[in-house]
Amino acid sequence: MHTVINGIQLFLLLGLGVTFFLGLGWLIVGYLLHGSLTIKKRNTSILQEIALALTSGLIINYGIVICFQSFKVGLVVGGILSVFGISCFAVYLYRYHIHQVLTTTLINMGIGMLFVCLLFLSPIATEPLIEWDARSIWFFHAKMIYAAGSFGLLAGWQHPSVLFSHTDYTNLVPVVAAQIAYVMGFWNEYLPKIALMFMLVVGITWLFTFARRSFSFLILLLLIPFSFFPLIWNGYMDGYLALYFSIALLLLGRYIHSSQTIDLLSSVCCLVFLLYLKNEGILAALIGLSLIFAVRLLKNRSFPIKNVFKTNWKYYLAGFIVLLPFAVWLFYKHQWNLSNDLGIGTTESFTRISRRLSDGSYLLILQDLRVQIEGALLLFSLLYTASIAWRKPLIKESLPAIVAAGIYCAGMAGIYLLTPLELKHHLLTSASRTMLSVNGCIYVGCYFILNSIEHDGEWKAK
Repeated sequence: MHTVINGIQLFLLLGLGVTFFLGLGWLIVGYLLHGSLTIKKRNTSILQEIALALTSGLIINYGIVICFQSFKVGLVVGGILSVFGISCFAVYLYRYHIHQVLTTTLINMGIGMLFVCLLFLSPIATEPLIEWDARSIWFFHAKMIYAAGSFGLLAGWQHPSVLFSHTDYTNLVPVVAAQIAYVMGFWNEYLPKIALMFMLVVGITWLFTFARRSFSFLILLLLIPFSFFPLIWNGYMDGYLALYFSIALLLLGRYIHSSQTIDLLSSVCCLVFLLYLKNEGILAALIGLSLIFAVRLLKNRSFPIKNVFKTNWKYYLAGFIVLLPFAVWLFYKHQWNLSNDLGIGTTESFTRISRRLSDGSYLLILQDLRVQIEGALLLFSLLYTASIAWRKPLIKESLPAIVAAGIYCAGMAGIYLLTPLELKHHLLTSASRTMLSVNGCIYVGCYFILNSIEHDGEWKAK
């Protein structure tokens, strides 16, 4: 009976949490997509709208907490905003999408999403926090925030005893984990991990916006996120960084094909979300946003500057809102003297780069990184060869993902060149995790190639 009660409480917590984030996100997404919160409809997928709202809601929740700092105030403000947002979403859903929600296709997709999420729920909810980074960085920060009941200095960010935990790292997931423990009234080594489920639910929702009865979608699910285990459930952020980076490039590839604005907005949102996962997310976001700019430039070769702000002001406002928490955290880090131990940009970092380039250490870096991505590269090579045989040598939707993989890999190689840590140990303990995002990008390229071959085969069959 006790197990049944705990199970019911867990699903209630997940349901209320998803509703909370959806309401917060809809305040922005509803207006951004439809011109108002409830009354104007466009021909967009309800599933993609929900995914976009959930992602935005996670960011807004984080922003509320770090701006108000107090958990009590943050939950009250967030709760009021969420109730208003979910009310507007319910009205919009009833008016324009109630028949779509009840279709067999969407119901089957919902069942598929639930099944995939349940596969990950067991290890997330039943395995304790035992991995070093999970226990000593992300969820240690969550415990600090929970114990203080605040995100401010009361949490102890400046205390010498916690400097080992990389207090400069961003804290979206720790904030959600601390909120869960705060609402439930206790902390243990299992409960806060439910924060990972919210991250996963949003990611799976994004992936199912690509769902269709095809081999390519099945392969996509097997590669993303199932190949990212155990980093999806053990408390590390690398799996989620790879997941959302991959999703951003999937959305960008679909935008290249369909030119739908919601795909472009969704890709940008996922890239911004990376800023709140890990410091490496800054590099990934910059790469992705640069690729989006390049794609837009190629699609629309002329930009009427005088109309840029006149016609797009609401997108800039939304961008300001989702980037504000990142700016506030940068301000806090400066005020609280929280610095990164890599020392990027310092004289010592350039000295280390020069030394490792001259003593041949870069060969060790290249070797270790190659080992981590050779499986994904082999799969991509086989599919690319197949596409050539199919007389489809250039799949333009896959190009941003492959370019992103190359640039991100080069960026990570640069980090290893300047690391102040012992190089072999640093590579041994992190290369498999940092290259996960590279693998994810390559898998995205593989998906678009396979999807294109399938479409061409269907057309020939007809």
